[in-house]
Amino acid sequence: MKTTLLFSILFAINTFVSAAIWHVSGTGNDANDGKTPETALRNLQKAADLVQPGDVVLISNGTYTNADKGNGSAVLSITRSGTSAAWITWKARPGHHPEIHPVGWAGIQITGSYNVIDGLSVIGNNDSIVLLKAQEDGKKTTPDPYYNTNGIFFNGRGKKPDEKPHHLVIRNCIVGKCAGGGIVGIEIDYLTVEDCKVFENAWFMRYGGSGITTLNNWAHDDAPGYHIVIQRNFVWNNKTLVAWEKIGKLSDGNGILLDVTDQEQGQGATNPNADAVVKPATSQTIVAPNTVAGTLVPEKPKRPEWTGRALIANNVSTFNGGSGIHTFRTKHVDIINNTTYWNGGIVGYQELFANRSEDVVILNNIIVPRPGGAVTSNNRNTSVRWDYNVYPAAQTVFAGANDIVAEPSFINIQPDPTKGDFRLAKSSRAVNSGSNDVPLSNDILGKARPKNAGRDRGAFEQ
Repeated sequence: MKTTLLFSILFAINTFVSAAIWHVSGTGNDANDGKTPETALRNLQKAADLVQPGDVVLISNGTYTNADKGNGSAVLSITRSGTSAAWITWKARPGHHPEIHPVGWAGIQITGSYNVIDGLSVIGNNDSIVLLKAQEDGKKTTPDPYYNTNGIFFNGRGKKPDEKPHHLVIRNCIVGKCAGGGIVGIEIDYLTVEDCKVFENAWFMRYGGSGITTLNNWAHDDAPGYHIVIQRNFVWNNKTLVAWEKIGKLSDGNGILLDVTDQEQGQGATNPNADAVVKPATSQTIVAPNTVAGTLVPEKPKRPEWTGRALIANNVSTFNGGSGIHTFRTKHVDIINNTTYWNGGIVGYQELFANRSEDVVILNNIIVPRPGGAVTSNNRNTSVRWDYNVYPAAQTVFAGANDIVAEPSFINIQPDPTKGDFRLAKSSRAVNSGSNDVPLSNDILGKARPKNAGRDRGAFEQ
């Protein structure tokens, strides 16, 4: 095994012989060359200005921040792309735990493709923000990014249609206490979010954010298979406490949300309550000074139909202000082996549901609504397959032939699911009773599935 691993490492090094390893440290200096731990750079952005396809940036212990609050500001702005054969990797140095502390619009913003972010922490300013001040800012004409900071933002807006970000991976990261969204992907394709902890985000933003969100996926190609993968994440206590500026009241604050991949192109509702509507973009004629005729301003390029598939699997999503997991105006999604618990306490959303969506498979989930909450809902959906789910009280929205209506019997429920234990007691009926129709090879902790006679339901294999 060791020989095989060594061969793999040597092969990777030989394959990318021209690739460089850059070092950044909390005790570094941007006057250094960044080529060794002893000559590390100080600022992440300095490394971003140097990287080329295939390069690896190793980040050592330290606090990384800046004072930039301008438009598009971020502690680390990644604009450079790797290639399909030479991805760019941003990674915590082994044994190190660097932290990014943003005050502008984002901790990390990515507009390039073929980038991996691994083992970084982005911690926002929630602990120092006063809710009243954030609510006051939410009513001002010009937003202060301090109250709207996203943690990690994969951003395709403003990019030409053939330059939208794609093939992006974030893993083993911690994103918490950001006033804006936690992990956000807008107008992107081929995004994987895995093995992350995402908590206490979106509290103070004016834009109705959530913990993990994709919005307006922009098709890079129409290849079959999963283009979006959100798996093995712990997501908790994301919520909104400031009114969404479009509607003047609270909205979203979900744990995990896949949002708007349909072709309505800005027509119709943009949130589950249908109280936010974006008008379609149209061409318009403007008259410039000293001209007789108007000038036609072309409408925004039409977003191509997104025909890829998404997987939401093996996540634990608890105590969020919106839903634990939902899709809105989104097609082609598998929601498999997740555990949700007591979500929707701020805006009243159901625990786990598809809304105005098409071709959604919902299997092997454990879904426990808060007191007075609902398991799921069904609004203008097409082709939803619901079965092998567990919930504690009977509901009539969907009723799978193999559903279990019973308490799942968690071992230790805590507000922070990483400190509790949402595994199942041996006596739980959810053990060994799941479906094999969308087989997953492992659970939220990486344990092989199945371990015994059958697959367990929920995020954990016992």
